[in-house]
Amino acid sequence: MLEGRVPENALDRLERYATLLEKWGARHNLVHFQNRQELVERHILEALEYCRHMRREGRLLDVGSGGGLPGVPLLCARPGWSGVLLEPRQKRWAFLKTVVRELDLDARVATERFEQWQSGTVDLITVRAVGQHETLLGWARSHLERDGWVAIWATDSEEERLRTLSGWRVLSSPVLGLDRGRIIRFQVCST
Repeated sequence: MLEGRVPENALDRLERYATLLEKWGARHNLVHFQNRQELVERHILEALEYCRHMRREGRLLDVGSGGGLPGVPLLCARPGWSGVLLEPRQKRWAFLKTVVRELDLDARVATERFEQWQSGTVDLITVRAVGQHETLLGWARSHLERDGWVAIWATDSEEERLRTLSGWRVLSSPVLGLDRGRIIRFQVCST
């Protein structure tokens, strides 16, 4: 299923990540799925859709990381990237610490909310299944590198609302292979 979409060396990490989600998922309400196929198709492949927009290297901040989506799959598939997984809930934080350690990711896990995070700037901020998009985009302006992006996994109706925000260059694409959802990319307008 993942062959051809990610580098060969990422497949092992992604498989181990899926196993960890299956093991921890039900106990800690991380991600909803019925079986491995749904986990891969609905969550991991959906997260990996953004890979085609990523440079070879960079620094990622995954806001409200929860079960690690989309941050963990992106970091697995792009070994030149480092990251921070922000997750304020303790049980999910503990899960993410285990994931980072067991997959040997170049990442750290922080128990902060995005409004509290003050650790410099990043190339990419990812957001999936977290509300407050307008507030987050306002906050993100001062946390992005000059050519950085915010990527939000959202619904079609959310896209319509977010396109009206001023001061952002907005690009959107459907999540391939699914009949719902979009990845909306925001870059601060420099003019």
